[in-house]
Amino acid sequence: MGLEIARPQTSRLAPHRRYFPVPHGETSQTPGEERFSGLYAGEPETCRRSLRRFLPIAAHFGALVTAFYVYNLEGRAFQLLALASLFALPIHYMLPLAWKKPFFIVVSIAGLVAVFDIAASAVVVGVAVVLIGICYLPIRWHARVGLITAVMVALSFARVGRLAPNVSETAWAVLGSMFMFRMIVYLYELKHAKQRESLADTLSYFFLLPNFAFIHFPVVDYRTLQRGYFANDVHATQQTGLRMLFRGTVQLLVYRFIYHDVLIAPADVTNFATLLLFLVSNYLLYLHVSGQFHLACGMLHIFGFSLPETHHRYLLATSFTDYWRRINIYWKDFMVRVVFNPVAFRLKRRPQWVALSAATCAVFVTTWVLHAYQSFWLRGSWGFSWHDTLFWGILGVLVLINVQRDANTPRRRTLGAKGDDVPTPHALALRVLKTTGTFFTIALLWSLWTSASVSSWLAMIRRAF
Repeated sequence: MGLEIARPQTSRLAPHRRYFPVPHGETSQTPGEERFSGLYAGEPETCRRSLRRFLPIAAHFGALVTAFYVYNLEGRAFQLLALASLFALPIHYMLPLAWKKPFFIVVSIAGLVAVFDIAASAVVVGVAVVLIGICYLPIRWHARVGLITAVMVALSFARVGRLAPNVSETAWAVLGSMFMFRMIVYLYELKHAKQRESLADTLSYFFLLPNFAFIHFPVVDYRTLQRGYFANDVHATQQTGLRMLFRGTVQLLVYRFIYHDVLIAPADVTNFATLLLFLVSNYLLYLHVSGQFHLACGMLHIFGFSLPETHHRYLLATSFTDYWRRINIYWKDFMVRVVFNPVAFRLKRRPQWVALSAATCAVFVTTWVLHAYQSFWLRGSWGFSWHDTLFWGILGVLVLINVQRDANTPRRRTLGAKGDDVPTPHALALRVLKTTGTFFTIALLWSLWTSASVSSWLAMIRRAF
C-alpha cells in the first residue's frame, strides 16, 4: 500500500471500504515550488499545515492531558503515553508525510519501553519480528498461515510456563493484545491483497501507541487504518480525535462514579428494587471498556489516523440486532468480514434462512471461542465457563431470531419531505418500549455473564423475588 492517501466516500459502506485511494499525481503543490506553503513537495492537500488551526488543537489536547493527570485517569501507563503523544505531536505535524508513519512507529516502540521494563519489551519486539517476518516470506499464503499457527502453538506452551518460564506475565499480555486478533485480520488482508504490504504500514498496524496502555484494545481493521491515514484534512481528523478523547474521559468518570458510589454487590440484592439497581449499575460498568476504546482511537486520530466510531449509542438499541450493530462496532465488523460473509457466501445457493442462520451461529460460536482465547493470552487461563456459554448462546439465539425477522420484513420506503418523518406518538411509545425491553434483557444477561457462577446468579434472582 505504501504512502497512498485515501479520500472519504459519502456512501455508507463497511469501514474497510469507506475510502478511495487518491491518485498519486493529485497534489496541491508541484515539486518545483520553493516557497513553503504548508505542504512539502508531493504531499496531498489533507496534509496542509496551518499554525492558526494547529495551535488550538495542541492546546486542547494539552488541557485533556492535564485532566488525565488531575483525575488520575487510567493509571500511570496511559498518562505517560498521553504526555509522550503531546510532546511528539508537534514534531509529527511538521514532518513530511513520508516520515510521519516511521516517526509514529518509533514513538510507539519508545512508549512500549517506557511503560514496561526492558526485558518485557525485548520479548515483545523479538516475537513481533518473528511473526511479521513470517508474513513477508516469499512462500504461499497457506504455508505462512501454517508457520504462524506453529509459532502460536509454541508460544501457547511458553505462555503456561513449559517453554519459557522466566518471561513475565506482562510480556504475554502485551503480545496477546497486539497479535491475538489483529494477526487474523492481517492474514486475511494478505490473502486478498494484490501487492505486498509496506513494512511501515505493517509495523504501524501492530505497534499502535495507545495499545500499551490498554490491554483490552479494539480490533482495528488493517485496511481501514491504512486507507484512513490522512484521508481527511488533518485538522478535522485531530478535532474528531479530541471529541473522542473528551467523550472517553466523561465515560470513564461516570464509570468511576457508578463503580464507587452506585454499584451494589450481588449479595446485597434482597428484593426487586435492589435487583434493578444492581442490573442497571452492573451493566453500566461497560462504560469502562467504551471509554478506553474512545481514548485509544481518539489518540490515533491525533496522529492522522481517521477511524470510524467504536460505539454508537448502544444503550438506546431497539432490538438485539440493533444492539449487536451498535456496541463494539469494531468486533462486529471483524466478525462480519472474517466469519459471517464467508459462511453466507458458501451457502448462497441454499435458502436465505439457512444461510443467515448458519452464518449467525458461526459468528457467536466464534465470538465465544475467541473470548476464551483472549482470556488465555491476557490472564493465562481459558475463559470457558457455563455462565459464559449461556450468555453468548442466549444472545446468539436472540440475535438470530431478530435476523430472521428483519430478513422477512420489507423495509418501508418514505418518499416524503423531512417533516413527514416525524414519529407519531404511537411509534414513539413503541420505540420506548422496545428500547426499555432490550436494555433490561441485555442487563439481565450481562449480570449472568459477570457472575461468579450460574448457581450464584440463580441465588441472587431467587432472593430478589
